[in-house]
Amino acid sequence: MHSNGDADNGEGGASADEDEDEDILNVAVKEVSARSLPHDRCKMLISDEGPTELYFSSARRWVTTLLADEGVYEPIEGRARIAKAEIRTKTAGRLAGLNAADLLIREWMPGAVFSWSAAEGSEVEAGQCILTIEACRHQILSCERTILNLLGRLSGIATNTARWALASQIPVAATRKTAWGVLDKAAVAVGGGLTHRLSRTDALMLKENDLASTSVHGERGALLVRNTLRDLPLEAAGGFVTIEVRSLDEALAAAETWAERMLETGEGIRLNVMLDNMNPELTKDAVLDLQTRGLREYVTLEASGGIEFGNLESWQDCGVDVLSASALHRATKPVDLTCIFQGA
Repeated sequence: MHSNGDADNGEGGASADEDEDEDILNVAVKEVSARSLPHDRCKMLISDEGPTELYFSSARRWVTTLLADEGVYEPIEGRARIAKAEIRTKTAGRLAGLNAADLLIREWMPGAVFSWSAAEGSEVEAGQCILTIEACRHQILSCERTILNLLGRLSGIATNTARWALASQIPVAATRKTAWGVLDKAAVAVGGGLTHRLSRTDALMLKENDLASTSVHGERGALLVRNTLRDLPLEAAGGFVTIEVRSLDEALAAAETWAERMLETGEGIRLNVMLDNMNPELTKDAVLDLQTRGLREYVTLEASGGIEFGNLESWQDCGVDVLSASALHRATKPVDLTCIFQGA
């Protein structure tokens, strides 16, 4: 729509100062966006081309184990009697685990014809058909419980994570306290959360026991943090380095030591400092202290411990880059599903 010059320069138009403020804001937004978090390891599980071999190898192990508990130890050969069944939702939620269930059908139900009517990560309502299977009746009956368990558990994690992600302005990440390993992590990613490290070898995390085991002369606290980070070999660090700290002194020691090392060596690696079991007020104090000292750019800050959905709001202004909690994926309520045979 055309507008005249008076409108451009009048009360309704944007002033030069406002344009400048907007430019500054855009730059700030780009800088924040560029500050990528090392906690996002999803591409190692689900790439642009689909599930990776890491994902499939984990899925195969879990499928084999779950089916063995059902007395199934090898692919089920089809018999003459063919049946048709649908997997339907009984509750609403966000779907996850379709890749694992797909693998189960392809590798353990030879000859089955099946089609998905919903995609990984899609939102579903109660009563919706998500999968149709036409196969030997014995194949479906032998595998239906495992398919339902896979889809129900992983969709429950995705659904719960989506609820957290929607309620938090700060990115939320899983922890390594998982039941089903990387399958749980992938479900967290489907829900809009961050995976964090996928295994102990994926990224180096120096927790309390790791630090204590490296102490040679009985160092503790901030001194142990300094000595550990100053001499830490990075060749086998994996995707990123995290150090767990439990006090303001330890947080300051970690950031100072890392900044000194980066300035001396030019390695250009940011340290992830996990502020463990520090309440929102103490966490905010730690963040402000590092900002005041000019150390914030050398570290990402993660709050962990005691973070629950019920107190999520109290963490929103503490200034960290990420919140991590096992409550994203542990003991989550599954999405309820059912298998219904045609004619039932």
